[in-house]
Amino acid sequence: MSLDLYIISKAPIRKCGTGVYVRENGQTVELKTMEQVRSHFPDADLSHISVHEYEDEDFWQGNITHNMNKMATEVPIENTELTLYDLLWRPDEHCFATAGSKGYREYVLNGYLYLRTHKEELLPLNPDNGWGNYDQLLAFTLDFLQHLIAADDDFEIYARRQPRARH
Repeated sequence: MSLDLYIISKAPIRKCGTGVYVRENGQTVELKTMEQVRSHFPDADLSHISVHEYEDEDFWQGNITHNMNKMATEVPIENTELTLYDLLWRPDEHCFATAGSKGYREYVLNGYLYLRTHKEELLPLNPDNGWGNYDQLLAFTLDFLQHLIAADDDFEIYARRQPRARH
């Protein structure tokens, strides 16, 4: 099981990719080039795979293993009762429906800064099974934060706690 977190635009966004997804270090990522596909599947018949353009409402989409929720729960958001887990895994339950929701960007920034400055105390919370780690949660949070800052205020924030079928 994983967390799929989205920033959703009201208008379709043009994108380019192969439509081939792989699981890497607890995250699902799309292979963007044919070179990447060949590298992952050197002996496969790739004649039916190509890079193509498509439209999607996802301004940003990130995926991380659900194993990181324990660590995220231990990241407090200053001057609130929230944790990074609340912001990433359950934004809807805390009235954060859009990128411009009151305080949301600042709260995520606060969580990211806590992650950066408390590495040693968070490292023991790395999952024992090897799926996910501190560095991945840090990178995931930074990537989300950067896109959240760039997003229009009315772009929706949506968390799915299971993989979503692509259209």
